[in-house]
Amino acid sequence: WVPGCATGEEAYTIAILISEYLGAARSDYKIQIFATDIDMSAMAIARRGVYSAASLGEVDGAIVQKYFMTAGDAYEVVKPLRELVVFARQDLVQDPPFVRLDLVSCRNVLIYFQNPLQERVLGTFHYALASGGLLFLGKSESVFQQEDLFDTVNRDRSEEHTSELQSRL
Repeated sequence: WVPGCATGEEAYTIAILISEYLGAARSDYKIQIFATDIDMSAMAIARRGVYSAASLGEVDGAIVQKYFMTAGDAYEVVKPLRELVVFARQDLVQDPPFVRLDLVSCRNVLIYFQNPLQERVLGTFHYALASGGLLFLGKSESVFQQEDLFDTVNRDRSEEHTSELQSRL
C-alpha cells in the first residue's frame, strides 16, 4: 500500500522493483499495489501513468525502455505494469485501511502531520500490516510515537538501500 501516492511515481517504482526482482516468475504471484491519496487530480495523473522526459531523466535508460513507451514528448508506463497498481481515493486519517498487507510504503507523508496524528496513522499502518509485514518510511520520518508496535529491520542501511534503488532506476 502506498498511502499519499500523489502522482504515482512511488507506486510504479515499487511495481518496477518487484518486477525486476521476480523477473519471469512475476506471473507466478498475485501482485497488487494499492496507491491512495485524497487529491483526485494528482491521482488522475497517476492512473494515466504519463510522465515528462525530464522527470525520468535520472532513471536508468534500460528501465525506461523496459517499463515505459513513448507518448509524444513524454513517457507512459506500460500496461502490464499499470495493471499491478490500483489507485483509489482514501483519506488516510478517516477511512479504514487495507489489511493483511506485506508492505506499507509511506515515504514523506508523516512529515506533514503533527505528533498525535502521526501516532494515529502509525497505529493504522500496524493494523494494516500482516505479521512480518514491512513499513517503509522516508529518511525524515520515524515510528517513535508508536515504536512499541514496530521492530526496526535495519535503520542504518535504509538510506543506503534507498540510494542504491534510486540509482538503479
